[in-house]
Amino acid sequence: MTMRLRLLALSCVLLAACHRPSEVQGIYVNQDGSGTLFPCNDSKHAVLVPDSALAARYRATVTAPNQPAYADLRGISTRSGSIYSGRPYFLVQQIIELRPRAGECPEVAHSISSMLQDSVAR
Repeated sequence: MTMRLRLLALSCVLLAACHRPSEVQGIYVNQDGSGTLFPCNDSKHAVLVPDSALAARYRATVTAPNQPAYADLRGISTRSGSIYSGRPYFLVQQIIELRPRAGECPEVAHSISSMLQDSVAR
């Protein structure tokens, strides 16, 4: 029984270690200390990005609060909470590029404006 548990634990560790980093480009907004990325290839979904280094670089990059910025990030896409309905989030390993938005990902504009309006209404 103990050997089976060890084998199962080792398998879980190896599976987690093999999770390959991916690169994602999108529009990043940090509002009230909460970072959100709207991927260019999936503009209808918001992805949480809990990364203090990215938040600090965002504050140094934008000229106004809640200003959208173009982000190119490398890291691991995952889900928080339940494995069935968890919320998507991205663990940043490298900030490749972060700059004020200059027209990238035009289909993302509606998603961002609705998110900002929802938070103002609260």
